[in-house]
Amino acid sequence: MTALLDRPRAATGRPRPRGDGRAAVALLAPAVVLLVAFTYLPAGLSLVASLFDVPLTGRQDWEFVGPDNYLSAVRDPEVHRATLNTLLYCALTIVPSLVIGLGLALLTAGLTRGRSWMSAILFLPFTANLVAMAVVFSWIFAYRGGFANQVLSLVGVGPINFLGDGVTALPTVALVGLWRAASFCMILFLAGLTAIPGVVHEAAAVDGLRGLRKLRLVTLPLLRPTLVLAVVVSTLQAVQVFDTIRVMTDGGPLGASETLLTLTWRTGFEYFRLGPAAALSFLLLVVLLVLGWTRRAAVVRGGE
Repeated sequence: MTALLDRPRAATGRPRPRGDGRAAVALLAPAVVLLVAFTYLPAGLSLVASLFDVPLTGRQDWEFVGPDNYLSAVRDPEVHRATLNTLLYCALTIVPSLVIGLGLALLTAGLTRGRSWMSAILFLPFTANLVAMAVVFSWIFAYRGGFANQVLSLVGVGPINFLGDGVTALPTVALVGLWRAASFCMILFLAGLTAIPGVVHEAAAVDGLRGLRKLRLVTLPLLRPTLVLAVVVSTLQAVQVFDTIRVMTDGGPLGASETLLTLTWRTGFEYFRLGPAAALSFLLLVVLLVLGWTRRAAVVRGGE
């Protein structure tokens, strides 16, 4: 009787089977092992490497340099340029994708037939392979024989070196990010619009609210948590842009499209300066953590 009373009980008061805890541990153990082995352990080694000078040739001993790698990264003109390019990329993709995504979501939500088909078609860009799409866009904006220049030639405009000009390279690459981010924002806003009760729309119609006035006074306030989520997730994705730049411009010409992530990769795997690359990656990680915490706090405030 005493053993029965001492046995852990579920919320219903019934005895909890002894195998539940062991089964949970057995199911979680592979995921935990993989997470530690491929995420936390490499991150810890990278943090250690950021405090050392890590040579890959010649002498093999690590020289402790403390915060020097971080200080050199902060003072490096290439880091400053890459930071400005990253901010410009964010500006070219985040706000336009929110506007386009919201507009597409409103149009899709207003359909009486084919809404599921339309939402699936508009969501396809987000599910497409980004490297493959970067190759396609590289052909579209190619200087010789590219589709964009063939269209421009029809109206008498000469060929434009979209990916080889320092002025147009980053905005051209940003089009791929905008194309993908707008699809992601559309599905988020569509889910938010679907969650709005129908009685709200009926009350707005009774009060004579329609069009842009209804959007400003009713729809957008109710979409605030979704809007905050879309803003911060889009920002996180824009800051971490790598694939499209690597395929389309490789950071060129002359660093005109170099971003923080591509510069980190180049520093570590082309210049073989692992210490500064690790320090730069952790500086970027701090920025992402701040953005993630901002998202959490903003969503909580929006829910209130």
